[in-house]
Amino acid sequence: MELESYWERYLTHTQIQQNGALTNLGDGIPITTHGVDTRPIAWPGNGFLTESVHVLTLKPGQESERWAYDMAEQATVSFKGKGQIYLRGQWLDVEPGDIAYFPFSAECALRNPAGNTADFVLVTAISPPQIDLYEASGFYDPVHKVMNFEGINYAKINTKRVEYTPDNEMAFHDTHPEVRAWNLTNDEIRRGGALFNAFYGGPLTGIVEGGSSSAETSPMLLILFGGYGTGATGFNFSCMTPGMTADIHTHPVSDECVINWWGGNPVWLGDRWLPSSSYDCLLAPQGVRHGGYIPKDAKESLLVGGLAAPPQLDLLINSGYYKNGKFERPPFARLAVD
Repeated sequence: MELESYWERYLTHTQIQQNGALTNLGDGIPITTHGVDTRPIAWPGNGFLTESVHVLTLKPGQESERWAYDMAEQATVSFKGKGQIYLRGQWLDVEPGDIAYFPFSAECALRNPAGNTADFVLVTAISPPQIDLYEASGFYDPVHKVMNFEGINYAKINTKRVEYTPDNEMAFHDTHPEVRAWNLTNDEIRRGGALFNAFYGGPLTGIVEGGSSSAETSPMLLILFGGYGTGATGFNFSCMTPGMTADIHTHPVSDECVINWWGGNPVWLGDRWLPSSSYDCLLAPQGVRHGGYIPKDAKESLLVGGLAAPPQLDLLINSGYYKNGKFERPPFARLAVD
């Protein structure tokens, strides 16, 4: 049951900025960006100031326009189905779990080949938000330079949720090795972008605790951060198994959208515990407390990952990869998945 006091569709942007909200990857007002069906999940229309998180859907045979942002960078997570992403001057085949990182001014495009039978669904973070994307739908007023909150609140409460298949499709992939982040230098990533994967990154401790791991695996990974040459967008990914906890914490300067990519758990948001399920999202603007745990008797694990902007320096200060404003590049490790 949706809690009206905590579900995004019932709250104003000011309420969300103060105490966060729950939403779902199937929610979001339908708009069009670059010729693609788009639903904003976290954006200036619901209180996010440092990033926008959109769900993009391409049907078989559909191709986007080509675009680039001189004032923002992008991180695009493949979520459902298979498709292709234009990155570093070539079309790349991607599958759920793959992440395309685009620095400022890098050209991007998406397509779902006509031979496919399933929709190609991606989750994209744009940092900082590009407010002109909301002008055509009437949700940004360029004359008065304001978001149309009255129209946004009316539209989101009348938007029907998209239902996704309950199976997890996300996994590790190592296709196109010539553009994978682990085969490029940080300078190459910073200049032209790279293809990452949610299951391969730098081990991080201090937030998710209670599991076992080895030198080759970790329960939580840094995927997008300065240690790998990326900039304005941060992405962390974790597999929480029964008995694990994610400490209740805040980020002083980062807005974060924490996504249950598969599985659910009790979560703390703002000032209370709430239930969450697969594809639910915690909207945690800067300063909003959030965390969670997996009961010891739970039957399933949780794949959870947060898109944040700017990257959470409060986590990185004690990571062992940061000192005096500079990052060291950590070795890549696999996510510990039971």
